[in-house]
Amino acid sequence: MSARQSNSLSSTNNNITSVNHTMDRSNAQSHIPKNNSTRNDSVLSGTSIESAITIVDEPSSPSIDDLLEDLQSLSIQNKSDPAPVESRTLTKEYLAAKKAALEKIQSPLAKKWDDLYEKTSLAKAPSVKPLTDDEAALVENIMRNTSSRELAQLKTAIVQYSDIQKLRPGVWLNDEIINFYMELIADRSRSEDAAEKKLPSVHCYNTFFCSTLRDQGYAKVRRWTKRVDVFAKDLLFVPINYAYHWTLGMIDMKHKKITVYDSMGGSHRATLQLLLKYLADEHQDKKKQSLNMSGWETGEARGIPLQANMHDCGVFTCTFAERLSRQNHMDFTQADMELIRKRMVLSIAKQEIV
Repeated sequence: MSARQSNSLSSTNNNITSVNHTMDRSNAQSHIPKNNSTRNDSVLSGTSIESAITIVDEPSSPSIDDLLEDLQSLSIQNKSDPAPVESRTLTKEYLAAKKAALEKIQSPLAKKWDDLYEKTSLAKAPSVKPLTDDEAALVENIMRNTSSRELAQLKTAIVQYSDIQKLRPGVWLNDEIINFYMELIADRSRSEDAAEKKLPSVHCYNTFFCSTLRDQGYAKVRRWTKRVDVFAKDLLFVPINYAYHWTLGMIDMKHKKITVYDSMGGSHRATLQLLLKYLADEHQDKKKQSLNMSGWETGEARGIPLQANMHDCGVFTCTFAERLSRQNHMDFTQADMELIRKRMVLSIAKQEIV
């Protein structure tokens, strides 16, 4: 059973503006005053994405992207040298680097505006449906069981009672929880109700797909879609793990767009390019012809909910996918995480999203 886990980080204001990488425009990078930056990149078939978000700050202060790159670098070091003592040292460095990124995006100005908003905003209906008394009792009963017995199975996704403990507040999600929840999303998209509501058709890759593609190349994942035509789907979801941090890759086939949803607000140039190349390789392998790459756009999602702690990124990743799969607004916040975790427990136990 996999022990991969995920951290989380904090909410912030619009310090980083929207990012688009467009296939048909030349690379350009522009900087605006401190705490704001923009980036526009061109991506031609077979070329690299050259530019990166730059957070304009004091010269001696590392950017969020620098800190995320440090996390990825530490992950590579950890794989290359599995010595227990050094592994423990690197784990501490993971957490220290992520904590530094958390502090980086928690600016005093953001907190000031958040306080002002709380004082002046109008009351609104909760974005996440509260549990009924019966639902709360069922969740409590499920969480009491910590055995290795199976709680639920959906196709090849299995969750044991010991896995469900990862949905307690303050705990990092593992592969089993995320894979099961993604399978629930894909299963819902195939339902009659989804057809009546004209929801997008969805395919979800598992949590091992991106790392296998990144580390071993397309040949290792080419058979993973032998029973599905991804080019006939509307949305493809790719859960991604980088050194204790979960993000979501989304490939919008209808609108020719690849987006990474990161609740830390980081830059993901390499992943965007990786997924774009995967599509080209997949089309060549399955359709026996080149994919027309003109018009494809890549970028990181901006203006989305962000984390305020070190452990909720997996929950954010699942919730991003759930909202996108039914074309709903990102109408949740860090404050909803505990309730969303409980609803995920119910969904897994009932084998449908509730």
